[in-house]
Amino acid sequence: PESKNPMAYKWYDENRVVAGKTMKDHLRFAVAYWHTFCGDGGDPFGPGTQKFPWGNEADAISAAKSKMDAAFEFITKLGVPFYCFHDTDVVGDGTVFEIEKRMTTMVDYAKQKQADSGVKLLW
Repeated sequence: PESKNPMAYKWYDENRVVAGKTMKDHLRFAVAYWHTFCGDGGDPFGPGTQKFPWGNEADAISAAKSKMDAAFEFITKLGVPFYCFHDTDVVGDGTVFEIEKRMTTMVDYAKQKQADSGVKLLW
């Protein structure tokens, strides 16, 4: 807060103009799908402690949809405008054939979630 640097991040005001663009346009906040909904919370300091309900679902598509439902609920409650993911984050692990088949289903599901919520893919 004491910095005299005009580009220093002191507080967020999405409508404040900095270098010709609003802070909202400069700082495109996003929820990272893998880090928030896929990992178990493990790190170099210890094993994971996160257990998600979709982790117990036997059907991969059902689990992927449950995870995405939770993700979009979380993202919209936070009011974050974007999310980002790696391909297998939304479909789980499997063979190339299984991943491609699930991806076909989940891309349509994600498009509907985005349309319903207004949340967009960051890239």
